[in-house]
Amino acid sequence: MERKAWPGWRFYDLQQTENPQTEKAHHYKAGYIMQTFRAHVRKMYFRSFFFFIFMLIALVVYSIAFNLFDNTDCERYNHTEALDGGAKSFGSKGFIITVCGAGVNNSLFNGDGMERVRLTIFDNQGELLARRYYKVFWDGQPGHEPLKVSENGIIYQDDKEQKDHAITMPPTRLEWIRARLPL
Repeated sequence: MERKAWPGWRFYDLQQTENPQTEKAHHYKAGYIMQTFRAHVRKMYFRSFFFFIFMLIALVVYSIAFNLFDNTDCERYNHTEALDGGAKSFGSKGFIITVCGAGVNNSLFNGDGMERVRLTIFDNQGELLARRYYKVFWDGQPGHEPLKVSENGIIYQDDKEQKDHAITMPPTRLEWIRARLPL
């Protein structure tokens, strides 16, 4: 009666016999284990590669949707003068600071009475250097504070978080990258 050739049977048979090649029998079994391990690693990398591609596509779709539905309107809701923006000079370099809004959100379900504004900083040639979004509550007492400009930065107040945020001037390369990401 002949046995079927299963990988485990061969190794078992080699262990049971008095064969001089029994010492080398562990190579056969180790090769079999290594082969399944390679397949497992290949499958693991394959899954992580497709997860990375999926996340990249999701980020691109989110970026496109974010830029399409960005409802700030600099013609109707230009708050540059009210929040002390405009042309500023930091260390002999000129910058243009604009603050544009989207109108007060008074919707029934998620309205908070605040306006989402976009603070953008351009250089003299018009290149975007920094962009930040924050909330402004116009009806509060004593009202919303304007931008605080110092010799090495700009401080703005987010009324939703009730804290101050700063942008170093001139903006860093990280700010330049952050201005182009939909975050």
